[in-house]
Amino acid sequence: MKIKSQEALVRQRKRWIKLALLLAVIAGCYLWWKQGKLISETWSPNKQYVVREYRTFEFIPRIAMPGDGGHYSGYMRVYNRDGKKFYEEYSDLLDFIEGPFWAKEGVYWMGNDNQDIVRLPTSPVD
Repeated sequence: MKIKSQEALVRQRKRWIKLALLLAVIAGCYLWWKQGKLISETWSPNKQYVVREYRTFEFIPRIAMPGDGGHYSGYMRVYNRDGKKFYEEYSDLLDFIEGPFWAKEGVYWMGNDNQDIVRLPTSPVD
């Protein structure tokens, strides 16, 4: 059995440290990107729930037609009054989504992939 030299062990340890640092940087960048920037928030009629829209950073800028403005992507998140998150959905074209619309069962919006109602523990309208 051949024993590795001390120098080879040090090189191997440095590679693992570099890999761990790279993965930490990637994870940190992903968390920063996913957090997004708050664009709007809409409270339910009884002020128990809120839908917040977050715009995410675009690494590759979108090309828009003149007068079209820039479309943006991001997350729609549903929270209760205490800040507990109930739902999160990503949308490529967040500016095309209509809503939120509050119903007895929960909240919904139109123009995204998921057209279902987001059920909430209590009614957002009284």
